[in-house]
Amino acid sequence: MTRHHLLRGASACALAFSLAAATAQAQEALPGIDIAGVQNGAEGQAPAPAPAPVRRAIPDNIPAVVESVTRADIDRTVNVMTTAETMKYLPSVLVRERFIGDRNGILQTRVNSPIAGAQNLVYADNILLSNLLGNSFNTAPRWGMVSPGEIDRIDLVYGPFSALYPGNSMGGVMAITTRMPENFEFHFSGNAGLQPYSLYGSKENDLAGDMNILVGDKINDFSFWASYDRLDAQGQSQTFPGGNVKSGSGPRILGGYADIDQAGNPRFVGGANQADHSEQHMGKIKLDYELAPKIHAAYQLGFWSLVDNTRPTTYIRDTNGVPIYNTQNGNVQVGNAVFPFTVNPSHGNASHLMQALSFKSDTKGVFDFDFSGTSYNFLRDYNNTAKAYGLLPNAAGTAYSIDPRGSNTNQTGTFWRTFDARGIWRPEWTDLGKHEVSIGAHWDLYSLSQTLTNTNVFTDNYYNSIQAINYGKTETKAVYLQDAWEFAPKWKLTFGGREEFWSAFGGVNNTLGQKYTPGFAGWPPSLVTPPYLPSVAKPTFSPKAAIEYQVFPDLNLRGSVGRYYRFPTVLELFQNIAGPNSISISNPDLQPESGTSYDLTGEYVTTNVFDGLIGEARPRISLFMDHRWNAIVSQTDFSTGVGVTQNSNVGKAIFRGVEGAVVLKDVVWKGLDFNGSVTFTDAKVVSDYQQPWVQGMQYPRIPRIRIRAVASYAPTDEFSVSAGVRYATGAFVSLNNSDFNHNNYGSVDSEYLVFDAKATYKIAKEWTLNAGIDNIGRWKYYVNPNPYPQRTYFLGLKYDFGGPASGMFSDVKLGAK
Repeated sequence: MTRHHLLRGASACALAFSLAAATAQAQEALPGIDIAGVQNGAEGQAPAPAPAPVRRAIPDNIPAVVESVTRADIDRTVNVMTTAETMKYLPSVLVRERFIGDRNGILQTRVNSPIAGAQNLVYADNILLSNLLGNSFNTAPRWGMVSPGEIDRIDLVYGPFSALYPGNSMGGVMAITTRMPENFEFHFSGNAGLQPYSLYGSKENDLAGDMNILVGDKINDFSFWASYDRLDAQGQSQTFPGGNVKSGSGPRILGGYADIDQAGNPRFVGGANQADHSEQHMGKIKLDYELAPKIHAAYQLGFWSLVDNTRPTTYIRDTNGVPIYNTQNGNVQVGNAVFPFTVNPSHGNASHLMQALSFKSDTKGVFDFDFSGTSYNFLRDYNNTAKAYGLLPNAAGTAYSIDPRGSNTNQTGTFWRTFDARGIWRPEWTDLGKHEVSIGAHWDLYSLSQTLTNTNVFTDNYYNSIQAINYGKTETKAVYLQDAWEFAPKWKLTFGGREEFWSAFGGVNNTLGQKYTPGFAGWPPSLVTPPYLPSVAKPTFSPKAAIEYQVFPDLNLRGSVGRYYRFPTVLELFQNIAGPNSISISNPDLQPESGTSYDLTGEYVTTNVFDGLIGEARPRISLFMDHRWNAIVSQTDFSTGVGVTQNSNVGKAIFRGVEGAVVLKDVVWKGLDFNGSVTFTDAKVVSDYQQPWVQGMQYPRIPRIRIRAVASYAPTDEFSVSAGVRYATGAFVSLNNSDFNHNNYGSVDSEYLVFDAKATYKIAKEWTLNAGIDNIGRWKYYVNPNPYPQRTYFLGLKYDFGGPASGMFSDVKLGAK
């Protein structure tokens, strides 16, 4: 029996177990926990005490699936050095962190790809971390603005079913909750990672180290946090330049590797590039003042800085024994075949400033409010790349030249601003039931300021000419209304709508006086003028509705439907940029992608399963579907050796799937917990008038099967061990599904089966030691086209003075919100 059959069988068994447990236990009058987290006794018994309240950054009445991970879960089960790693076992979730310290960690959920960052939203204490300047691999959430030590819990809302969030919630909304201190606290952690890595001719030992300091106190009604985080990490090589056979000539070389690309074509690999060494610093201050009971004013300031360098490696020599990184015409000759080849170093430097001010109440009374404003500024952000590094042989291999020039991509001055005003009204019960009415307004402005210049020396920022200028802004204004109405016992109807007014303006797209024609990845693209782009505007309305029925005290059924509009970003509309290693082509004619999402979920929460064999259990099954029109798809062509990327609208796509998840606590023994999930998705392009030949093809980058599971055991409050597994099938990347060779370096989304382990031991009251391994089996897998980490070892030491208890047992009851 093949591995695929085994995995499908295991997945089916997991789903059957979830449904069987829910059906069997629904017939018993066992204690349950309602949606507010209050435990109800069985018939004839007094209600059990309510668990301690759990604070989270999302509203109580969210008409969608919500999965959570707490600080204790992270401490027990995740080898963590960055915030992007903390949610890796949530159902259907992948964070595209290709190496420790990766700034391009896109969040993938059920129906978005791992290079579509604008199809999810990430917040920390209601501050937007999502970088909605673009919808690409390099516009990931600003994970570096939150250190893992700050996190209290993470909640993930699946789908665009709440009117409180914009259409970028089409994939989901991740809300990170941090906490404020109640007394003096001091926390320190140090973590190290080691990755022995090998691929083609590269053999590396990549090291990473992280240090975090967190100090806080509460003095009367004033509380504060001050934190500093430093990450120094060496990543593995990310690209392996070369390409397919081409016409022309080039110097004869020795070395390199013959290979097969994602479409089955022979290719040549001549070196490795973009092994990223980064030093990242994050300083942060959080201030909170309680003006009156449950009414708070808060201010946050975060400063993040980066210095990174990428190094090239060559596997080839010319006939004179000279290492070759580039040639005068960009080609090399192996035998009678000619291939493209270029590999260049780069240097980057960035300083970003985040600020947030909020004024809110959380009385849970008749009325609460929340006013918040945020700003994010690129104080400095540039990247220098060499045009042609090393000695450059001519086509005959008889002479060499040197080209010290480079290009500088500068985004200094780019920024975004947001403002939100929210109110919640909870009128008294009437004969018509209970209402919770949410009303609010939103505004955001995203501004791109990007120039590409040519420099005499690649490490220099002084330019001799301007190659490209990209400016542009998008603005969104919105109002929304939502009512959660308990109109009858056991029934709740949530309905509302969101009106949005979007505009794009100020677009300048000048590439040496020209710009690329919008279209598809058909090469070479043609050039047209003018560089100034007209303003566009579009109003939209997105209705939402959900019906919920409490079948039994422990069994809840909910059906949700939501309309959404995801507007094009400034980079999708206005960025034209051509560097030595990559080319991005904008499309100012993009239409907003819109869709209607559906979700039908049954969730069962119970205790003392099988006469106490399992302390608590929460099986869930969800059927989901998304009808999407004008889907914005990014396509990249690597056939020339340089990645050329462009976005285009696809007529209509349909995503259908089923997601089963189960959470078990105290399985047989106290402290033995298990979280597991499996997701089956069928995503297809059903129509496209511009490219009719892709109709019926699999939608790019959506795996058919995803499995997440982690088990942890804490026999005492001082010691825990855990083991986790992550699996996904390979997915097509191209719209025409020609890339069948998923499990090889290239423009692919690979299959992967990754096992992780972690052990944690509290060696003293304040000191905790942890050690672990990710990707124990050293599975080699890739994403567009970069390799993910191979086997990685972790070692960490943590000191905690003050604050809540940080034992190894889970710190939240199932069903608690």
